[in-house]
Amino acid sequence: MGWIGVALVLFALWVTARRDWVRLTRASVRVPAKVVGHSTSWDDGQRAYAARLVFDLDGQSIEVVDQVFSSRPNPPIGAELWLNYPIGRPDLARIPRPVTWLLVYAALLTMLVLLGMVLWA
Repeated sequence: MGWIGVALVLFALWVTARRDWVRLTRASVRVPAKVVGHSTSWDDGQRAYAARLVFDLDGQSIEVVDQVFSSRPNPPIGAELWLNYPIGRPDLARIPRPVTWLLVYAALLTMLVLLGMVLWA
């Protein structure tokens, strides 16, 4: 059973890191963006909201959806935020949240270490 847990954690690390690797290995661009709406999802029977953001790139409007959902539509429509994206990949634009992503990786790596300790004990 422990091997299934290791496989799931490794899969979660891969899903998370495959795009972050591009962000870490390329120079990034910082652009202003505007909140134009919110995408909705359901989480434990409650509605969750993620900001839909638009920014201009060479005369083209690019829309991205924030990766973080909240219980309220926040930030409000019309708010202006800064996004970062790796050069050549505007589709990977996101609000910079380095502490959040460090905590995600720390939690995944901690789970991997704990599962490894259980398996090899």
